[in-house]
Amino acid sequence: MWPRLGPIPTFCVFYGMGILSHFLISYLLSRRMGLRHLIWIAVSVCYTVGMVVGAKVLYDIQYTQFDLWALFSINHYLKGGIWGGLLAYLCLSVPLVLVLSKNRRAALDLIALSIPIPWIFAKMGCLFNGCCYGRACSLPWAITFPEGPRGTPAGIPLHPTQIYEILVVLGILGVFKILKRERWQGTMLLWFLILYGFGRALIDLWRGDTDHHAYAGQLTLSQLICLAAAGVSILVLYFWRRRPRPVQPRKGC
Repeated sequence: MWPRLGPIPTFCVFYGMGILSHFLISYLLSRRMGLRHLIWIAVSVCYTVGMVVGAKVLYDIQYTQFDLWALFSINHYLKGGIWGGLLAYLCLSVPLVLVLSKNRRAALDLIALSIPIPWIFAKMGCLFNGCCYGRACSLPWAITFPEGPRGTPAGIPLHPTQIYEILVVLGILGVFKILKRERWQGTMLLWFLILYGFGRALIDLWRGDTDHHAYAGQLTLSQLICLAAAGVSILVLYFWRRRPRPVQPRKGC
């Protein structure tokens, strides 16, 4: 693949495009939903901080190399190594919009609806960079990385796990399109956590870069978090659907 575009890491280019697209998408969605400018700005700032600083902090903590002062160095970010950006984004954005927004259901939908396109950009960056690579396989759609960037086995056919994740996100976009009706308002984040959680947990079965991750039994740390988020979201969605509906007053004869 192409780990660099001249002096700039390819991953940084796609990552930056994802962040910029998040600001644009959040702005357009917030106008459609009637949300204040403060909400979409707060959500996009949370995405930026979560995907850059948050992902770096979680990576450093996971690999026991956390250094507070290193977070103020650009080189610390350029040398790579991030994990859990979406987790950081959600942990920052959900409490914030619940405090700032009066229309909390729409604000929570905004958090979810603004993820897919930027995340596709991020996964394209992973693909060109060679990170998040898959296990060896002999399938016709296997891909190879001749230069072996980011520790990828060079010249070995691998599962294109980056593309698998892009396909999962495209499927989520399709589900969002189906759930546009008013009765599903406020549940987009739950649906995202369910679909992405199970999808990512499945994809990790074919990941080849997880040998150094924390495990619980046969599950990676990413799988544990995704399955837990999906399971809790299913329960919340179930009880939300069973809640009593307000009775509409009948019009007089």
